Amino acid sequence: MKGPRPMLFAGLAATALASLALGLKAWPGSSRDSSKPPSVRSLELIETVRLDVPPGRRSAALWIPRPANDSFQTAELLEVASPWPPQAMADPDFGNALLYFEADSPSPGAVDIRLRYRITRKEQGREDTREESVSPLFREPRGMIVIDSEVRRRGREAVRGLKDPLEKARALYRHVLSRMSYDTSGRGWGRGDVVYACKVGKGNCTDFHSLFIALALSQGIPARFQMGFPLPEEAQGAVLKPYHCWAEFHVAGRGWLPVDISEAWKHPATADYYFGRLDANRVLVSTGREIRLPRRNGPPLNFMVRPYAEEDGKPFYGIEFKRRYRDIRGGERL
Repeated sequence: MKGPRPMLFAGLAATALASLALGLKAWPGSSRDSSKPPSVRSLELIETVRLDVPPGRRSAALWIPRPANDSFQTAELLEVASPWPPQAMADPDFGNALLYFEADSPSPGAVDIRLRYRITRKEQGREDTREESVSPLFREPRGMIVIDSEVRRRGREAVRGLKDPLEKARALYRHVLSRMSYDTSGRGWGRGDVVYACKVGKGNCTDFHSLFIALALSQGIPARFQMGFPLPEEAQGAVLKPYHCWAEFHVAGRGWLPVDISEAWKHPATADYYFGRLDANRVLVSTGREIRLPRRNGPPLNFMVRPYAEEDGKPFYGIEFKRRYRDIRGGERL
């Protein structure tokens, strides 16, 4: 059965959604060189969402996270095609930008939503300082990022004899790099569960960086979790990997500095690079853990990088979500 017909909300991208966008002027584009990662990458991103609504539903709601805007990334929403009108929102704790859609007594069938963005991502280097204020949220454990006796013990041992916070963070980076293995076999990985990471010493990017954040917090170093997705090296195509995450830690006088320990583990030659640097082959979507969604009474989400839906107030996981991209030049009109 066909669902409701999509409508274009291009004007919303330029007006109401502008309140959640920062610095939409793009950096200049750069030509692609397969021999090394680009320092700046500009692209058109298309996200498509399909939500199948069964007959007899009283209500349906959908939250879609928007790519972030910060010092190293601009994400301009150019167009929304949807049968349900979008509303611009942000989560109340971290300020992650969201699009919210809802319908009362929705017509049964497929609901198709299409979002189109212009995104520019800049390589992040050690010299790029951001001396931002540090929220209390980035000074304390949250959700599965816990600080227990094992985390404290590991943290103390890793930084023994060090006083400089930057060198302490480097020691913690090396600790995670040497104690964890990128291994997605079995169960329990992929949730950013620090207890699991300490116990089994393996997992994916969420487990690597949750452990690093917990260790940093245990030593009084502010740290935060960042979630996004990787961009393939090809100039266009589908985004096949659903997500990739990394972490940032804060040093007074230096600001926020990134680490990507799971990439360093997979590519040992990059271990020095990924302490304090990030390549441009990624898109940041959200910051933080235990993300509370506006207009939702349920528990927070562990992290957010893809749409979340509810029907009649209950979670609905039958969402089809795809991302496609193509590289563009910085000044190319879309």
